Amino acid sequence: MKVSSGTRSTTTSSGRQVTISVTGLAHNDFVRSSDCVMKVPYTRMNETLRLVNRLGGKITEVAVSGPDDAGVTQPAGPRTARGGEKG
Repeated sequence: MKVSSGTRSTTTSSGRQVTISVTGLAHNDFVRSSDCVMKVPYTRMNETLRLVNRLGGKITEVAVSGPDDAGVTQPAGPRTARGGEKG
């Protein structure tokens, strides 16, 4: 799946890029992709995450790369309730 940059610039002052690994995107009512990788500018990350959610995909990994990072990768984990567990 190609994610276009629209009218905004794809270059940022920091040059950071976001790599988003996704599984289960629905391109239409009867076809789902197994997995794909989207590379977008850091400034477009929120918009791309919303697109994945709208298409019914599941984010499996998000990695930010560029001059301001140390190659940090954050795997998508299960969501937990706020406030911790009661016990």
